[in-house]
Amino acid sequence: MRWLPALLLLLLAGCVVPDSPGNAPLRPRADGSFDFDANYGLAHYMKLVAEGVKTSQDAAGSDILMFVTFSGGGKRSAAFGHGALRGFRDVALHPPDGRKINMLNVVDYLAGVSGGSFPAAHYGLFRERSFDTFPTDFLHVDVNDYIWGIYTLPWNWTWIFDPATGTNDYMARVYDKLMFHGATFADLARQQRPIVSITATDIANGATFPFLGTNFGLLCSDLNRYRIADAVAASNAFPGLFSPVNLRSFADECHGAKPELAAAPLVKQVPESESGTARRRELIRLHQLYGDARRTKWVHLSDGGIADNLAMRGLLNFLIVLQGEKRLFHEVALPTRRVLVVSVDGEAGPPAHLGEQRSVGGLLNVISAASGVQIDAYNFETLALAREQLDHLVDRIRVERCTAGPVINGHPCGDVQGTLVHLALSDIADPAARERLSAIPTGLTIPDEDVDALLRYGEALVRDNPEINAIAAGADFPPEGPAVISFPAKTAKR
Repeated sequence: MRWLPALLLLLLAGCVVPDSPGNAPLRPRADGSFDFDANYGLAHYMKLVAEGVKTSQDAAGSDILMFVTFSGGGKRSAAFGHGALRGFRDVALHPPDGRKINMLNVVDYLAGVSGGSFPAAHYGLFRERSFDTFPTDFLHVDVNDYIWGIYTLPWNWTWIFDPATGTNDYMARVYDKLMFHGATFADLARQQRPIVSITATDIANGATFPFLGTNFGLLCSDLNRYRIADAVAASNAFPGLFSPVNLRSFADECHGAKPELAAAPLVKQVPESESGTARRRELIRLHQLYGDARRTKWVHLSDGGIADNLAMRGLLNFLIVLQGEKRLFHEVALPTRRVLVVSVDGEAGPPAHLGEQRSVGGLLNVISAASGVQIDAYNFETLALAREQLDHLVDRIRVERCTAGPVINGHPCGDVQGTLVHLALSDIADPAARERLSAIPTGLTIPDEDVDALLRYGEALVRDNPEINAIAAGADFPPEGPAVISFPAKTAKR
């Protein structure tokens, strides 16, 4: 009976339909037009490429195109992902001018979903400082206490009576107080590369929803004014426990104007697999929905792990848009010889002994087990799809390079390779540690000793991975400026 009040409050949480407080319309220019490209995202990256600022300040661009994704899984995945960032920092690159740089310096795209959104967003905002502050600001904090406070402390019950407030608004304030301190996506944009994608699930359309400029532009909404804490809260809006985050569409205020990148999926990519065609068509459908003020008045967002617990499907959509933007793809493809995709997966497997038990347990155990099965059931298919799309991307890069010339920056134009690395808790060699860490329940409070172990293993699995080290050892550093294209000398006819 002592759980009855909390259960009633939990059910009431689903009745609240708040509007996200950071959701605001785009401001028109003086002439009435809209600068969609100002929104944080791929258009922002395009500007950096055009300005020659494709790299972080301490790293001239290597020939590596690198994408990293962090899975969901609560604080277990957050700690494992942050450890992986430390591991990338430990893998040195060797530019000819002797600069001390590492794999972390050449990441182009960093995505996080649910628990993985915490380390992705924090590193994206604070960079090197994150290694000192993220453990104390979040990993070693008992966040579950804040969650219980929503439902058990009467002075936090505003969400019951005020339709403009939801349980996730409370959690966004907690995350902002602990980690982000009022930072918005405009602050994230000032950090330049990598692009950081925080991913939620659009529950009306059953699709991933990255907090990136194209989606917000279609809603005629200003992402740059949106708080990072609100996006992270949306990505972690576990169904039933937290209310959805609701974004209002302002598309009618843009009077039919839309971001140019929304048309990129319309470009048919040749060659293209059947699954690639299906994904491109689905992305076109979503773009049409978001841009239609009659059919989409609201976007309802919940935990990103529902649609994609690896944060990989959002990456695949990102690559479709990238390849559809011809000028940007050309600029990115010419210097690229190695494409590296790293999936950092801190999700645990199903309970090892559940099949031996007569009962799953109480209500919370049933919810946790059922949602975990649903979220993780298709991870292996997501990875297979990612490998297929990576092969397609590599083929497209080869074609783009060889169309320009037979030799690019001193290497044959066809010398392009792609590698997908999946790092998971199941890769931990020590069976006792592997079983203990995999058994950590998905939540936002875990013992400090487990946090420290997850950090160590995340770091070690990246630092000691042979494929990552092979790519780092073979990295080349093209000269600054446009790619150098050369042609074989003609031999004189005799």
